[in-house]
Amino acid sequence: MRLAVLSDTHLSSPSSRLTEEYETRLRHMDALLHCGDHAGEAVWAYLAGHPAFYAVRGNMDAGFGEGLLPATRVLDLHGFRVGMLHGDGLGPGDPLQRMADILGRDVHLFCFGHTHRRELRREGGATLLNPGSFRLPKRDSQAGYAVVDLDPELGIGVEWVDV
Repeated sequence: MRLAVLSDTHLSSPSSRLTEEYETRLRHMDALLHCGDHAGEAVWAYLAGHPAFYAVRGNMDAGFGEGLLPATRVLDLHGFRVGMLHGDGLGPGDPLQRMADILGRDVHLFCFGHTHRRELRREGGATLLNPGSFRLPKRDSQAGYAVVDLDPELGIGVEWVDV
């Protein structure tokens, strides 16, 4: 199973870059995940056109996200438990441990955003993934998202896509 993981698009409406990426790659994914800070309901509505779209609310989604988007989500995808949250409010300490406390220790893939920096870490059978920001990367990160392969035999594979 292939899924795309985005976060921190920070767009009031779909940009030409987002629509181009959606038409060429994202719409062909088995699932599309957004870890919050869509920043505009029009972006959420556009991406929600994907038949397997899952999103959580970010701190910049308050204008439309309350009642529409959950703060956390745990999905069962192709035999893998995938946890999602935005990442604001994680507080100090190890984000993997904090997310496991919030989403459960039986999660295989933890997806989050908020920092606008890509991160990939594997520890004790769990994978921590922050796809960075689709359009506003920080520091040494690139604008883009992650494509994740969930394979029962090979495990979790991650590929970065620059936009």
